[in-house]
Amino acid sequence: MNRLKEIRLDNDLTLLDLAKLTDISPSDISQMENQKKYPFPGWRKKLAKALGEKENYIFLFDAWIFSKV
Repeated sequence: MNRLKEIRLDNDLTLLDLAKLTDISPSDISQMENQKKYPFPGWRKKLAKALGEKENYIFLFDAWIFSKV
């Protein structure tokens, strides 16, 4: 499980809950959680704010890059 999903679940949020907080579609959030869609900078900021975490804590860029090699 990636960190975005882990934090979302730790906060007892559904995909729909987080989508409403961030104005990002549940489908896009799900795809980010499953590393099928890149988390754009604006989305990273919205998600970090909604989850009360720092962007770098949620999105480990090295892990994202190396998981795709």
